Amino acid sequence: KTVRAGIKAIAAAGGGVVLVLLLALPLLAAVVSLSPAGIVADGRTVEPTGAALEAWERLPEDLSVERRMVVTYALALVDKVDYFWGGKSLVLGWDDRWGEMMEVTAVYNASGGSYIPGQGGGAAAQHGQCADIPWEEVQPGDLVFYPEDDHVGIAAGRDGQGRLLVVHCAAGAGGVTLSCSNGFTQAARPG
Repeated sequence: KTVRAGIKAIAAAGGGVVLVLLLALPLLAAVVSLSPAGIVADGRTVEPTGAALEAWERLPEDLSVERRMVVTYALALVDKVDYFWGGKSLVLGWDDRWGEMMEVTAVYNASGGSYIPGQGGGAAAQHGQCADIPWEEVQPGDLVFYPEDDHVGIAAGRDGQGRLLVVHCAAGAGGVTLSCSNGFTQAARPG
């Protein structure tokens, strides 16, 4: 409760919250490792709930801070972000355009509001910036792909039966969802 109150206070202070988050990475790392308090972006606090919270609670204790933060953020968006073609965004954190019909032009890694060719650009471009890994070596935070790089998701740990869970933005699910790895056939690790 104290952590959540502190995060809400930072958000209420307004302006530059993303910058504050980047500068406060060590503090956030401790917060994310201790509680699913979620991520504050542009005055919004999002946190894993339901099945996403259960997945978060199963994350390995020795998972790196960077991986834990990526997976926590992805899990926090499950069932909260409507389908947004390609999951594309030009901003770090929450994107107010999510759920709106529009043409979009950037993906995967925000770059200060501009699209950089070769940095993002779809599942194939993302896969091209990763090193392929054997399926049995997949860790939370790695990327998984459909055949022909038709779709990408973020590995989010395992369920109670040991099946790999994936966070991805699926049109069929109507938005960001958590599912088993059915359909995903390749795994890769971002550099």
